[in-house]
Amino acid sequence: MTFVQIVPNLKLNAAKQGMEGYFNLARKLKNTKVVDRVNDDMLFLLTYMAAISTADIERNRIFDYAGRQKEYEASKYFKQIYILASKWGYEYAKACKYISQKLKDAYLSKLFGRMANILSSGEPEKNFLKQEKITREEIYSNEYERCVESLKKWTDGYTALMVSVNLVVTIILVSVMIYNIANIETIAFLIVLLTLTICGLALYIIYKSAPAEKKVHALGRKSKEQEQIRFLTRILLPLGTVSLIALILLGTRPEFILLGVTSFTLPIGVLAMIDDRKIGERDSSFPAFVKTLGTLAGTTGITIRSAMENLDMETIGCLKPGVEELHMGLSMGLKSRLCWDKFIGETGSELINRCSRIFTDAVELGGDPAEIGDIVSSSSLAIVLLRMKRQLVSSGFKGLAIILHAVMVGLLIFVLEIISKFSGLVSEMSESYMSMEGGMNGMSGIGMSMFNVTESLPILYKLTFSVIIILTISNTLVVKIVEGGGNYKLFFYGGLMSGISGLCMILIPPVVSRVFTFEI
Repeated sequence: MTFVQIVPNLKLNAAKQGMEGYFNLARKLKNTKVVDRVNDDMLFLLTYMAAISTADIERNRIFDYAGRQKEYEASKYFKQIYILASKWGYEYAKACKYISQKLKDAYLSKLFGRMANILSSGEPEKNFLKQEKITREEIYSNEYERCVESLKKWTDGYTALMVSVNLVVTIILVSVMIYNIANIETIAFLIVLLTLTICGLALYIIYKSAPAEKKVHALGRKSKEQEQIRFLTRILLPLGTVSLIALILLGTRPEFILLGVTSFTLPIGVLAMIDDRKIGERDSSFPAFVKTLGTLAGTTGITIRSAMENLDMETIGCLKPGVEELHMGLSMGLKSRLCWDKFIGETGSELINRCSRIFTDAVELGGDPAEIGDIVSSSSLAIVLLRMKRQLVSSGFKGLAIILHAVMVGLLIFVLEIISKFSGLVSEMSESYMSMEGGMNGMSGIGMSMFNVTESLPILYKLTFSVIIILTISNTLVVKIVEGGGNYKLFFYGGLMSGISGLCMILIPPVVSRVFTFEI
């Protein structure tokens, strides 16, 4: 059998053996959903491909390496292209064209379509990927800025919705005092349901408007603050859960339970905020570091370890301790991958995690460090600048949300305590007049009973407390969504909002009692 006869038979056997996988692939592509929220996965995946292509490696290796990056959602499509080309005998241009026709995502479909045309024309992948990375960077920046503008408008809408909800609950409380409402339980349930629905809808809209970005990595090695957070969560959360359950079973007043939540969550949240601030500082210093390091290694033709010896450590800001340890490990002859893993893990940053791995992988493949450093620095700097724009919106809204929460909770408790005091006064007046012979006629009795809501007070207290809990949870989540960052920040805002609610419930009733004192 000749070679010409063997090749078609091999293709035919491979096609028969992989037919089931082929149809599974088609079904997966058909069921692929479009991602609504803007995220940076494609930007970093194209950055990775542009960086490794500087090593002038073969086309199949570019697609193979891109398909291995499982942290990116779109990497599976490059893996499918690689499988179509390497196992099923497709040309890369035809494989890209096939994938582009099956995808519902408009950008990915057009990307693979352009890639098919470029590959069929014979143009080097290096030029296409570098230009496509620049284009994606501009697209991502524009999409991110639009999301930030939309987020700014929806935060204003959220504030208006919360004020409206608070006004509705206040009107209901006052109406119960004025009118003798028979089905107060049903009305209270509907008000709680309405508050929950409005808060949930507002949170969903803001969540969909906010850019989706991952700031904290999920590696085993953590930063110093993240290790402390992990230690505290293993101690405080179980202890707090048991303590709060015990307080509830003992019938402790709700305000003290809320303060208990604060005492167990706020220490974790404070560490989370410190870690978030330090990650932001490290991310801001990284673009200059990686570009300088790549330039030193590329222009002088030395290794990364040697380039670190010539690096001015004073110019890299808060990355200095980590870079010094990295340089020390490399100088001692330790494995480069282990040294970089330690450096990445202790920064706690997902941005540094992605960009450092792109940089080291491309350099190890033989790419130009100067060009790679420029590519990685450009993408990381774009992310840092966009986060600064988001921070302008989140910092103002964060302060407003905290103040608004205190005002709304305080107003609800203030109105409820006035109603309680007024109802008690009416009850005393009613008893006083009833004890006087002929002191109250029928009409005055009816008038007194209209303002007597003593029997409804327990339901009103439950209604008010339920609304306060919903507002506390909602305001905690909305600040975290708008600001972004790690999920541990929820402990800070949750503890802060719970503490504000508990303090309002403790401090306002005595103030109302002293201010509104009536003598009969």
